[in-house]
Amino acid sequence: DFVRRYPDLEVNLRLTNQLLDLVAESYDLAIRLGELEDSSMMAKRLASRRHYTCAAPEYLSAHGTPHTLSELDGYNCLQGTLGYWRFQEKGTTRHIRVKGNLRCNSGASLVDAALKNLGIIQLPDYYVEAELRAGRLVSVLDTYRAPDDGIWAIYPQNRHLSPKVRLLLDHLAKGLR
Repeated sequence: DFVRRYPDLEVNLRLTNQLLDLVAESYDLAIRLGELEDSSMMAKRLASRRHYTCAAPEYLSAHGTPHTLSELDGYNCLQGTLGYWRFQEKGTTRHIRVKGNLRCNSGASLVDAALKNLGIIQLPDYYVEAELRAGRLVSVLDTYRAPDDGIWAIYPQNRHLSPKVRLLLDHLAKGLR
């Protein structure tokens, strides 16, 4: 949409989960998800995201529904790139190590696996909300859901933002709302 709106701009988009050195590699900005580590970068919050822990109704019928965090050990937890899931218990953020027979760096693939009754997933809202609304997935452990976290644009402090980068920031903030 951005390129269509500004066809004269040249855009070099690199999609990766790896942390890049924006200064050394001459990137204008990066999009980071979740909790930001301390950094010398400037950060602009573009949107919020909420994580859901969920499974297909058929999986829960066959294996039962977890009601406490300690019960997750008895379930097949389909994992993304992190080795833990994030929850909140009594006002404190907890990282719970989960186990399962599938690890994948694609949220869409994890949703597909959950829809095929392979286990429980924890993913951001933009992957699962349509499936939750349609009843194809069911949210579990809602009382332990961690607070919403951010979708951020980060950029070097000492770099002057060009007008085209400001246009992109505005476009992303509006589009991600």
